[in-house]
Amino acid sequence: MTHSPMTRRAFGTLMIAAGTASGRTTAAEGNTMRAVVLEKYGGPDVLRVSQIPIPVPNAGQVQIQVAYAGLSPTDSLIRSGQFPYHPPLPFVMGGTYSGRITKVGAGVDPQRIGERVTGSGFGGYADYAVCDAAQAKPIPEGFDWKLGTVGVGPAVTAWHLLHTVARVRADDVIVVHAAAGSVGLMLVQIGRELGCKVVALVGSPAKIAWGREQVQADLWLDYRADPDWPKRVKAFTTGGRGAQFIFDGNQGEGALKNFDALAPLGQVIFIGAMSGAAPQISIPTLIRGSLGVRGFVVGDGIATTQGAELKEILPKLRSSQWKFPIAEAVPLEKVADLHRASEERTLLGRGLIRIGGEI
Repeated sequence: MTHSPMTRRAFGTLMIAAGTASGRTTAAEGNTMRAVVLEKYGGPDVLRVSQIPIPVPNAGQVQIQVAYAGLSPTDSLIRSGQFPYHPPLPFVMGGTYSGRITKVGAGVDPQRIGERVTGSGFGGYADYAVCDAAQAKPIPEGFDWKLGTVGVGPAVTAWHLLHTVARVRADDVIVVHAAAGSVGLMLVQIGRELGCKVVALVGSPAKIAWGREQVQADLWLDYRADPDWPKRVKAFTTGGRGAQFIFDGNQGEGALKNFDALAPLGQVIFIGAMSGAAPQISIPTLIRGSLGVRGFVVGDGIATTQGAELKEILPKLRSSQWKFPIAEAVPLEKVADLHRASEERTLLGRGLIRIGGEI
């Protein structure tokens, strides 16, 4: 896989963490760490713990002793070679992680040592990682390690989908794919708070039962057991018109069914492709139904608000007004099992890897 110069610069800190040529590492005896290095694409079994040198921060970077790493929705796609935006092999997996700053590079305030932060980039499936100091964000006050690692990102994504992209109004009907997932659970809760009628789509009876224990939706549907779920959505809506917005992070072969569930002037908003790419969408079909389709990357939403949404999000997460279920954290040596559970859709709650733990 080739990468442009910009892509290589963006992932420079990861390649340091992997001990490759893009940065300096120390290989002295006793200065090695555990890390999950992706050396080849494949199933969960390619994820094995190795010993590699501890990365040393370059100028403008910090070294982080990792407490927890989150299982990102894209991790399985990266591991299997289906997601192109990552460094060249080999590299250390893990783009969502938290920990304490233990060293700083030139130009970084040494008073940051000891600070609890989340890191960005790759390298989080390891005892230590490095990232640009500007991307090491303080964990919000009152957040424990686990919520601080994985809670804010999905909430910010859901907030922007509803406020910035869809701009929903009370009584809008919204359909949420993967409603038992991290972003899905946030969409259900925030959507209901805004007065929307929420249809929650999941892929098993177990996820319906678990989802109902976590949050309230107006209608839960198992799209695997009921392939005609768009008819159920329309039957739920006033006059059988359909939904105003559908949020889909799955895509896959069944993605076109979304358009059968929309009301005129409704929109499908795609935020991922966990089930593979969608078939080609017919423009004449969109025109005839007055339907819309959009995509969304959360960074573009944040750019419009400069983080102002955190004034609402952080207190509601901190107080558990918005619930964020987290699965039991697994040790680094069990990371393959966590990937397997995610792909088999048996994982309930956000996946978390315990590395340093409560450091």
